[in-house]
Amino acid sequence: MSTWLIIAEELVTTDGATSQRQVKVVRPLNGNKTREEALVELHKEAKNYTSDSLKRPSTVVGRDGDGSFWVLPKNGNGHASCNLRLIEQIRP
Repeated sequence: MSTWLIIAEELVTTDGATSQRQVKVVRPLNGNKTREEALVELHKEAKNYTSDSLKRPSTVVGRDGDGSFWVLPKNGNGHASCNLRLIEQIRP
């Protein structure tokens, strides 16, 4: 079993051309969970997550083929996207 981190990777576009990527740890999953158990926690987090760049309530959440989740503007307007994913924490 492993220790997992839920991370948020945000891409914010300003001025129509310049993009800034920000990555932050949303929360660690303690307790030596299996990958399947950690994916359940990721799903719970994704349903309730509000990114810093998408603070308004008009967002939609979708699951990607790799098991990560996208938080996107619901109406397609806006200049931000957020990807929530699960990564395994490696300890030296």
